[in-house]
Amino acid sequence: MIKYIPAIAILVSFLVSAQMCTPKQELNPVEINTSCFTQESLKNVSWQKDQLTFFQQPKSGPLRVVVNYYNNEYFLTYENGYVSSPMSYIFDCSGNSLGKRGINYNVFTSGSKEVVTLLEGKY
Repeated sequence: MIKYIPAIAILVSFLVSAQMCTPKQELNPVEINTSCFTQESLKNVSWQKDQLTFFQQPKSGPLRVVVNYYNNEYFLTYENGYVSSPMSYIFDCSGNSLGKRGINYNVFTSGSKEVVTLLEGKY
């Protein structure tokens, strides 16, 4: 019995490491294209365009516009290091912010997945 302990330990460690190597669920690029957030929507959807214009003022600093996936929904995130309340600039497809949706910012950031960057620049 004692001579099988090293073999069992190796087998258990192999199974644990194999479990850690399983691929994470990836989002299909086709799913991204069917979301309500695209580079065209930044130019054509009024509330998205207004937010973008707000951040593209001279001396506004760096800006990233990112699509995030959280809880089976897409969210549009305007990332700028100079804003005091970043949760105010994360929106669902209808233009509702995280605060209006009652979603905690810390829970969102820890549970969301960045899907695609639509825009990146410095203004």
